[in-house]
Amino acid sequence: MTPDYPFHPDDFPINQDVDFEPTQVFYLKGCIHFKHTATILNLTGQVNETFEGDFDHAFLDAVSAAAQKLESRPTYKVGSSGDMMRTLKTVTDGSTGAKLCDLNMTFVSFDSSRVRFPAGSPHSRHDIEMCPVGGRAADGAPKHEAFVKNSIPYFWDMTASGGRVGVLYKSLNQTRVEIARVAGLGFDKDAVLVLDGRQLDDLVALTTCIVLLNGRDAMDF
Repeated sequence: MTPDYPFHPDDFPINQDVDFEPTQVFYLKGCIHFKHTATILNLTGQVNETFEGDFDHAFLDAVSAAAQKLESRPTYKVGSSGDMMRTLKTVTDGSTGAKLCDLNMTFVSFDSSRVRFPAGSPHSRHDIEMCPVGGRAADGAPKHEAFVKNSIPYFWDMTASGGRVGVLYKSLNQTRVEIARVAGLGFDKDAVLVLDGRQLDDLVALTTCIVLLNGRDAMDF
């Protein structure tokens, strides 16, 4: 059993006075329930529609069109150490192949998952551990996942739109402020993430999102 997590979303009420203004758009291709490889495309500045607070059809169609043009030029690549879904994943630079971090989503890690960054990483000075907090939904899945970066708590919330949209909140001044959103796309294997890159490093947001989308209770088959 994992000890009680020191932070809970109820301790940080949502600040309704701060608008979510994303600065970056990413396409996560094949990143949901994958066993071998997946890619991440940075579509910032390439999408011909503006995100207006929700993943409407016009925005998602524009994202898909931009992703098709840039499919051969991924920003990041995600590879697996084996043929199982919940094995160690390694994220590399899409251009140079340099290793950026590892995702420990092994099935034996029942209560937490970890993103491990090498020493001197520009993305994070420390590893990121994700833990379930905030109770569970009717199907038993955790409603919130929490992690801490540079002593600041962040919460992935899967209660929006009936669980079809994930919302990432950052704790600021004892409140929660929305800094990212993710939704599935492309027959439930792909996803689109919009992020306020001024509030969190993109690779931290993306890797914790991948952990969230794959779910700690997912079984290999």
